Amino acid sequence: MASEKEIKVLVIPSWYPPNGGYFFREHAIALAEAGARVNVLAGIHTSLRTLRPADFFKSRTRHCISSEGITEHLRKYWIKPFSNKPNFHGWVNMMLRFYKSHQKLYGKPDIILAHSSIWAGLVAAFIREKYGVPYVITEHRSRFIYNSEEAMRMFEPWFFPYLQTAFEGAENVITVSDALQPFIKQIAPGAAERMISIPNMVDTDFFVPPSQPLPQKPFTFFSLANLIPLKGMDTLIEAFALLLSRQKADFRLVIGGDGLERGKLEQLAERRNLHNKITFVGKLDREQVAAYLQQAHAFVLASHFEAFGVVYIEAMASGLPVIATRAGGPESFIRESEGLLVEPQNPETLAIAMEKLFENYHAYDPAAIRQHATAEFGRESVARQYIELFKEIIKKQTR
Repeated sequence: MASEKEIKVLVIPSWYPPNGGYFFREHAIALAEAGARVNVLAGIHTSLRTLRPADFFKSRTRHCISSEGITEHLRKYWIKPFSNKPNFHGWVNMMLRFYKSHQKLYGKPDIILAHSSIWAGLVAAFIREKYGVPYVITEHRSRFIYNSEEAMRMFEPWFFPYLQTAFEGAENVITVSDALQPFIKQIAPGAAERMISIPNMVDTDFFVPPSQPLPQKPFTFFSLANLIPLKGMDTLIEAFALLLSRQKADFRLVIGGDGLERGKLEQLAERRNLHNKITFVGKLDREQVAAYLQQAHAFVLASHFEAFGVVYIEAMASGLPVIATRAGGPESFIRESEGLLVEPQNPETLAIAMEKLFENYHAYDPAAIRQHATAEFGRESVARQYIELFKEIIKKQTR
């Protein structure tokens, strides 16, 4: 059996920085820190609208060895507007060619870790069929909770045969919470016995409580998400208005993130006369997120559905109590000692929860909240679970 240092892991993400996916990079770094030799093969979705003439004369591939011990191999894929299916075929085919050239240079990996079935998991399935490399899929997409019309609309009928191929060819399907599993089992019954849950990881050395206690006033709620309908920011704003109508304390709501809904949300805040109580701070980098968490008393997010919710763990690692919706993932790790759970799309119950948290704020122990986040979701703990799983798979392959 291969030792930990000999395990060669090829990470294939469905999306990757600079277009999101920063978590996938951190995950790869954590695997390297745990002893694996990690390469990342990423096809970067890039809009044709950004294409400049000079781009035709540049290499589409660049290799970069990072200081964190992983090797990243990046290639742009030019996305055609309003062409979902052609873009799918083009990206998958490009990634298969990319893998072929990668194997010639670096040899076969021991195992492939595909982040999300759509569509890195399918690429991994085709690689296994042609080159015999085993793979696992880690499914992150919250749409697989499949608990609303919004989620259902995210699946086009032609997805399902490809998803079945991806899931059923995997050695294991890893979900970031149990809530994703029922629908995946419907799509791919053959994968049902090989499904496990491993939570997302958080850098609990980076997200830490503030060095000094916060002033009691104003009591600040912080929220962070892409400003799109399924994140429920309209519900949060309505709930905040209700809170202010029955509590005379000094409250603030800080909303981080950007997206298509930002203008509508700002207008909603204006209509509710909350312009001096709600601050939209826009898109935030990692350092800014950590800083805003340290400036808040509590974190709240009103998602319609959520596969896991890394930002909740970042908040808990910062010592904050949290309010989340029963939207899939959060109820698997938020306990009474860490915060409150409410039904999605219900401003009234969310306002009650915000009031309850404020009134009982002294009962939450920041050190205990952080300890739970560190023990369950720290990088070392989660990476170790992956390494042990990889070792078992590789052992089976060599029998």
